[in-house]
Order: sequence, then C-alpha cells, then structure tokens
Amino acid sequence: MALVIIMSGGGTGSDSAPVATEPARTEAKSSGPKVYVVKQGDTLSAIAMKTEVSVEEIQQLNPDIDVQALQPGERLRLRQ
Repeated sequence: MALVIIMSGGGTGSDSAPVATEPARTEAKSSGPKVYVVKQGDTLSAIAMKTEVSVEEIQQLNPDIDVQALQPGERLRLRQ
C-alpha cells in the first residue's frame, strides 16, 4: 500500500498568500460602548440592532426598564 501526498500552490501566485480575517463580532461588541442613551422614537429592538447587543441581554442588564415606555435620555447598559 502506498500513500501519495500532493501539495499544490508551490508557486508565487496570490492563491498561496494568507488571508486576513475580520475579528469575531463578540470581540467588537466587547469593545463597544457600555451605555446607550435612548433617543426619541427608539425601540428596544432598534437599539439592539444598532448596538449588536441582543434584546434579551439589554433586558438582563437593565431589569428596571419599561420596554414599552422608553424615554429619551434614558441610559441603557449594554455590557458589564
């Protein structure tokens, strides 16, 4: 029995260059702002989309907020 290994890309073409990847979203989120100031017309789902923090996480971090009556100027924690 014989095992043959064939390696390609031995040339200097662009196919063999390393590819840079973007950082994971969790890294970006952890370096984002800790607080969001509610603006007129904001909803919790819109804030979640803008900040890339889930609605559930915002609610856990802000148990005292009334999600049906967000007020402009109210400060919401986005991370600990």
